[in-house]
Amino acid sequence: MLVKKAASLLVRLVLVGACLIYAFWGLDFNDLWDTLLRYDHTALFWTTVFSFFGYGAMALRLDFLSGFKAGPWTCFKAFLMSMAVNNIVPAKLGELAKAFYLRRECKFSLSRSISMVFWERFFDLNAILAMGMVVAFYFDLKMAFVPLGAAVAGIWVSLWVVRRYPYFVGRIIEKVPSERLTEFLAELKLQVLHGVTPGFMSLLGLYTVVCWILYAASTFLVLLWVAGLPLTYGHAAAVFVISSFGMAMPSSPGALGVFEAAVVFSLGLLGVDRAQALAAGLVLHMVQFIPVTVAGLLVLAKSGLKLSKIRESEEGLDT
Repeated sequence: MLVKKAASLLVRLVLVGACLIYAFWGLDFNDLWDTLLRYDHTALFWTTVFSFFGYGAMALRLDFLSGFKAGPWTCFKAFLMSMAVNNIVPAKLGELAKAFYLRRECKFSLSRSISMVFWERFFDLNAILAMGMVVAFYFDLKMAFVPLGAAVAGIWVSLWVVRRYPYFVGRIIEKVPSERLTEFLAELKLQVLHGVTPGFMSLLGLYTVVCWILYAASTFLVLLWVAGLPLTYGHAAAVFVISSFGMAMPSSPGALGVFEAAVVFSLGLLGVDRAQALAAGLVLHMVQFIPVTVAGLLVLAKSGLKLSKIRESEEGLDT
């Protein structure tokens, strides 16, 4: 276990280091500072305010997954807290923190809360893949999203196997050594067999589309309004998709370094010079990082949840 964690940490450190070198290589810091000073600060303020509408949509989707039993406000706080934890702690621990928060506030079982988070993340992966395939073919980067495509396809196949061979899957679940993981898989199996209907999938897909449109809108506002870059809407969409892929990769807390490198890379494909590209990446990341982290940490402080306890539960799921 310790060797596995050490190897994972080393890989992440190398990835983040390489991304930081790439993002800042050959940069003229005077140009970077001058570019930041030219930004429209009023536009930056309103873009930051607008970003919370996207978080609200995420909360409504989570409430839908709860069967409208959690309530939008509780789900909104759960989302803010999960984002804050992900932004300060590596390994996407915020998703488990969200599940713990929902269990405490709504009296759900932990397995049910985790299954709600699973459906969130799974449909988000499908959204990233769908948008990524369009961008990959546009920029002739057809192999870039193959690993993600394989992972998403594997999950779809697994869900089909659960529907087609429930008894066989149940026998496998019984042999899982972790009690907590067994409970989660059993809950997920029941949902797949009895709750996953065409209507459920369609509504969840619709919620996901709205969430990602609002999420993308913040990127559009930063690139086209705050930074005033000469991009088309299609170009801005490409930057959004590639940067979202960078954000989703397991790396540093909040994808610091990786996100900036993804923005510099995508804008570089569009002919934007490095100083302008990095300035846009830094400001966009600031909009997505600082407000939600501050708000989420306030929720975490009031919740009484301890990250150490959540981490112990995460280790329990891994065993």
